[in-house]
Amino acid sequence: MIGTFKTLNKDNLSKGNIWGRKGDKVKIISVSGNAVIYEDLQGKRFPCNIKDLK
Repeated sequence: MIGTFKTLNKDNLSKGNIWGRKGDKVKIISVSGNAVIYEDLQGKRFPCNIKDLK
Protein backbone atom coordinates (compact mmCIF):
# COMPACT_ATOMS: atom_id res chain seq x y z
CA MET A 1 0.00 0.00 0.00
CA ILE A 2 2.91 2.40 0.65
CA GLY A 3 3.77 4.34 -2.49
CA THR A 4 0.39 3.78 -4.13
CA PHE A 5 -2.00 6.51 -5.19
CA LYS A 6 -5.45 6.67 -3.60
CA THR A 7 -8.40 9.08 -3.74
CA LEU A 8 -9.89 10.89 -0.73
CA ASN A 9 -13.56 9.91 -0.34
CA LYS A 10 -14.33 12.85 1.99
CA ASP A 11 -12.81 16.21 2.93
CA ASN A 12 -9.85 16.06 5.33
CA LEU A 13 -10.35 18.87 7.86
CA SER A 14 -8.63 19.90 11.09
CA LYS A 15 -9.84 22.81 13.23
CA GLY A 16 -11.08 24.79 10.24
CA ASN A 17 -8.05 24.05 8.06
CA ILE A 18 -8.68 22.11 4.88
CA TRP A 19 -5.91 19.56 4.30
CA GLY A 20 -7.57 17.75 1.41
CA ARG A 21 -10.74 17.82 -0.66
CA LYS A 22 -12.96 14.91 -1.63
CA GLY A 23 -11.69 13.48 -4.92
CA ASP A 24 -8.05 14.62 -4.47
CA LYS A 25 -5.48 12.07 -5.62
CA VAL A 26 -2.85 11.42 -2.91
CA LYS A 27 0.23 9.22 -2.47
CA ILE A 28 0.43 7.00 0.62
CA ILE A 29 3.67 7.62 2.58
CA SER A 30 3.15 5.50 5.73
CA VAL A 31 0.54 3.35 7.44
CA SER A 32 0.26 2.78 11.19
CA GLY A 33 -2.88 0.93 12.28
CA ASN A 34 -5.85 3.03 11.08
CA ALA A 35 -3.74 6.16 10.56
CA VAL A 36 -2.22 7.04 7.19
CA ILE A 37 0.21 9.78 6.22
CA TYR A 38 -0.34 10.95 2.65
CA GLU A 39 1.38 13.40 0.33
CA ASP A 40 -0.67 15.66 -1.94
CA LEU A 41 0.34 16.78 -5.43
CA GLN A 42 2.16 19.84 -4.01
CA GLY A 43 4.35 17.61 -1.81
CA LYS A 44 2.70 18.50 1.52
CA ARG A 45 2.12 15.64 3.98
CA PHE A 46 -0.97 15.20 6.15
CA PRO A 47 -2.52 12.47 8.35
CA CYS A 48 -5.91 10.88 7.77
CA ASN A 49 -7.92 7.78 8.61
CA ILE A 50 -7.46 4.75 6.35
CA LYS A 51 -11.27 4.59 5.91
CA ASP A 52 -11.17 8.03 4.22
CA LEU A 53 -9.36 6.63 1.16
CA LYS A 54 -10.65 4.71 -1.87
